[in-house]
Amino acid sequence: MERREGQADAVIVGSALGGLVAGAILARHGKRVVVLEHADTVGGRGGSVPRDGYWIDFGHRDGHDVGDCQVAWHHGVEAAREAGVEVTLRRVTSPLRVHHLPAGEVTTGGDWSAAGLLAMACAALAPGKEDAEELRALVDRLAGAEPAEMTAAVPATLDAWLAAHTASAAVRRAVLLMAAVVFHSHPEEASAGRFMQFLRRRSAGGPCIPDDDEVGGMQGLIEPWARAIRAAGGEIALGWKPVEIVVEGGGVRGAVAVDRTNLVREVRAPVAISTYPVWENFELIDERLFPADLVAAAWQLRAHRADLVGWQAGLRRLPALRLTGQPDDHAGWNRLLAGPERTYRGGYQITSLTSRRAAPPGRHLLALVMARFYRGGSTAGQPWTAARAVLDEAIAYLHHFYADLDACLEWSAYQYVTAPQSMSWAWAPIVRHGLEVAGIDGLYLASSTLEAPAAVLDIGAYAGRETARRALAR
Repeated sequence: MERREGQADAVIVGSALGGLVAGAILARHGKRVVVLEHADTVGGRGGSVPRDGYWIDFGHRDGHDVGDCQVAWHHGVEAAREAGVEVTLRRVTSPLRVHHLPAGEVTTGGDWSAAGLLAMACAALAPGKEDAEELRALVDRLAGAEPAEMTAAVPATLDAWLAAHTASAAVRRAVLLMAAVVFHSHPEEASAGRFMQFLRRRSAGGPCIPDDDEVGGMQGLIEPWARAIRAAGGEIALGWKPVEIVVEGGGVRGAVAVDRTNLVREVRAPVAISTYPVWENFELIDERLFPADLVAAAWQLRAHRADLVGWQAGLRRLPALRLTGQPDDHAGWNRLLAGPERTYRGGYQITSLTSRRAAPPGRHLLALVMARFYRGGSTAGQPWTAARAVLDEAIAYLHHFYADLDACLEWSAYQYVTAPQSMSWAWAPIVRHGLEVAGIDGLYLASSTLEAPAAVLDIGAYAGRETARRALAR
């Protein structure tokens, strides 16, 4: 009679990027790796799922970790070298276009660097000469902050930091607009130190999009690591929901999972690598075994979650710009800002312009997404009816911006991804946790809630690489 249990050198809880990177490196060094994943595809919410030949980002309904549509990939280069993995990426040469609703003024030619965001803010708000000079000096200070200053500014909100460094309402408004375009719908609540870190990292190179030969969209960032694990003899067990990380005598002893029929599988291992957001580990390990300061920070971090609403559209062909009549060729993000206050209303991207397999041959995929931040305590986002109204406003704008969107549509569907989703906690004014946990030997928290010198998805590469190095040195 078969018993669903076995031995491993490392058991990985969830198949988000950090766990797959660690697993690929460990497997290359001859270690027996088992990945336990609740969903039926790898990648957590960091990848994509197929739908009739289209690869939908943010589509892992029961996944963990975060999703995105672009990646800054610095630690990933080193991790891929150590794992012997090839990740095919294409540089986004036109990263940013900003739309001002409802009139439709468009600011083009920007990027995610301090200079690019500054130019965008100046074009959108047209500050006076003195304010423009002060703004440039303030942005230079933000982008040029030394590590100690960035660390000290992490707990400070951008609103508080600006109040201490400028008396100009126009300068404050421009900096908050820059932060809104980066991502945060309530930029005054974002961490000043995190914004400094973002500007410093972006000076090292622009964003990329995966362009894998076998899968489309952000799944191209995920699958190469999964292939490497399997090729080296590791196992990725899909459809197995982790229910416990076993800790005895102050050390990891393995993990337990159940399948869809609630049959039990036990994996005995001295190392457990969790890819879950830090607070979700308390469902797998008794919270009392964690240091009190880690627990407190984890629950604070959880309050800064977001869900995501969106609209996915399969296109027969590229839509034509109403202004020029030419097919759209902008491969980067389009940010939507509404009203005179330039309120952040999400963004969209035609992902098939960079990922060849994001859509079937001759077709294209447009993804419109809006993250809804919980603002440090709210337990739920807006009702769907309110969310849909905001989405419909953005969709109506797309019909104005393009001359023939209806004729291009092959199908479209709304999308709703429950929290935690996207990059919300990346902007929280909270110092995040470390990779190891005092008092629990063999446990590694390799998720995007890790405190790491990396951009959001690159945190996964950093966490996985560093976890593998420490596990191999045990």
